[in-house]
Amino acid sequence: MRRSRALTRRQFLNRSAGVVGSMAAAQSAWAAVRKVGANDRISVAVIGAGGRGTSGLLDALRAPDVACVALCDVADFRMDAACKQVDDLLTQQNRKGGKIERFGDYRKLLDRKDVDAVIIATPDHWHYRPFMAALEAGKHIYQEKPMSFTLEQGLEMVVAAKKHPEVVVQIGTQRRSGKQYPKAKAYIDEGHLGKIVMVRCYDTRNWSVGGDPFVKKGLPEQQVDWKLFEEPCREKHPYDSYRYFAWRWYWDYAGGLVTDVGVHVMDVVHWLTGNSNVKSATCNGGVYLFDHWETPDVVEAVWDYGTHMVAFVSEFGNARTGSGLTIYGTKQTLEVRGNDVFVWSEDQPDKPVLQIPAEDGNHHSNWLDCIRTGKTPNAPVELGHSSLLPSHLANLAYTTGRRVTWDAANRKAT
Repeated sequence: MRRSRALTRRQFLNRSAGVVGSMAAAQSAWAAVRKVGANDRISVAVIGAGGRGTSGLLDALRAPDVACVALCDVADFRMDAACKQVDDLLTQQNRKGGKIERFGDYRKLLDRKDVDAVIIATPDHWHYRPFMAALEAGKHIYQEKPMSFTLEQGLEMVVAAKKHPEVVVQIGTQRRSGKQYPKAKAYIDEGHLGKIVMVRCYDTRNWSVGGDPFVKKGLPEQQVDWKLFEEPCREKHPYDSYRYFAWRWYWDYAGGLVTDVGVHVMDVVHWLTGNSNVKSATCNGGVYLFDHWETPDVVEAVWDYGTHMVAFVSEFGNARTGSGLTIYGTKQTLEVRGNDVFVWSEDQPDKPVLQIPAEDGNHHSNWLDCIRTGKTPNAPVELGHSSLLPSHLANLAYTTGRRVTWDAANRKAT
């Protein structure tokens, strides 16, 4: 089943206008950032205590001298599950945990003076408000990917973050902390690949048998503050458990596969090629498998970078290709399969001339270390925006059915 591209360009760009408006009500007064010493405890809170928020919290708590003091979510059962997992982890570590206060309103959480840092892991349409408010409240921020719900919000978030350089912002494109990628980057920069002319990247999975894992049926509306969940949306909808659990695939809350999984591979593409200057985007696809999706479950985006072309394909009906990317040079080809790196020579196609095994780093630990030291994190806000920009352009191309160009000088899509 293919959805009609009913959105106009103006509707697409402004579909979250309610988020941008009335920011005075969403921001607290400016507060100074507490200086965290090398041996001081960092008190962390989570805004959006679902799977990603809880996973990130547990990663943070594995670092020394880190404690969780507060959670915020539209559903109590999310916070129940998060608290249990925190208790289980602390028990394994023979640590004692303090009281974790719960909130439905993130502004009240940010009012707590003892909160040093926040992990924002809400659905995408709720990224902007708590991010901007956390900056004003003087809290360090780990912002889950994709950084912004819309291109315009991303631009505003970058500008706002630059006004608060004392706040350490890490964007959740965690491959930036992978230790294999700097080695691959150094190899490319030495000129071994020759001239890069094309990049192909992909993320494919098979949900055709087991179904969409984000879909859960039968959750009573009483367990979710649905009005709050939809507060940033221009158009409101009756409560629907499909929409609540599978929000990634609805335009009112997210951008689908191109932003949700595409940003990871595009971030690595920009890093390895050294070129993030996207010129234009086209995008095609449709809803062919999952009737409840609005965003495409099969999609192909193509970008022109002036010196080379990048193509991204994602579909969730066949997992044969997996996740990764291929950089085609005139001398050699570099492949990232999963997170392992292989290099193939044009004159020796049967055996890789170089292999770099995956070596993951802890993205949250990097963020916490930068809070203590004042260093720049692996995925600062500028990178978070530039890595996501192609995905925003591709979604605009998909919803309008035309080629979209990026005017970098005026920061406008046309």
